[in-house]
Amino acid sequence: MIRALFPGSFDPFTIGHLDIAERAAAQVGELVVGVGANPAKNPMFTVEQRVAMASAALAHLGNVRVAALQGATMDAARGLGAALIVKGVRGADDAAHEAVQAAFNLEAGGIDTWWIPTRPALSHVSSSAVRELFRLGKDAHRYVPPAISRFMTDNRGGS
Repeated sequence: MIRALFPGSFDPFTIGHLDIAERAAAQVGELVVGVGANPAKNPMFTVEQRVAMASAALAHLGNVRVAALQGATMDAARGLGAALIVKGVRGADDAAHEAVQAAFNLEAGGIDTWWIPTRPALSHVSSSAVRELFRLGKDAHRYVPPAISRFMTDNRGGS
């Protein structure tokens, strides 16, 4: 059984993240969606809230679990027994950034990265855009799964 780690800040978990998770889960025995805290980012929601949101959005997938991550992604992957790190790639900018991370994870951690290209219809969806729309009081709900839309409304500004 192949176990893979899909790491991210998921602030919030979007329909783009959901698509990547569903596609990855169809190819591996177990997918761990790892919710991390990036010190360079100012999150809208706490790690605990983001874990709860992702868990609700992914409840229909029997081979997926959600966990909070601490430390380096490659260390988390090794600790979980993951053979792969899954990353969604929206375009050339994402690919350039992820190539550096993938090389580092392989050379320093011995863990391969599997890139899943974003579907063209979802290439404009990002957590930062959803947060900005939400902060402005605009309709961001079409960009997040229904369970997360409800959570965002009920827990506005959780951090």
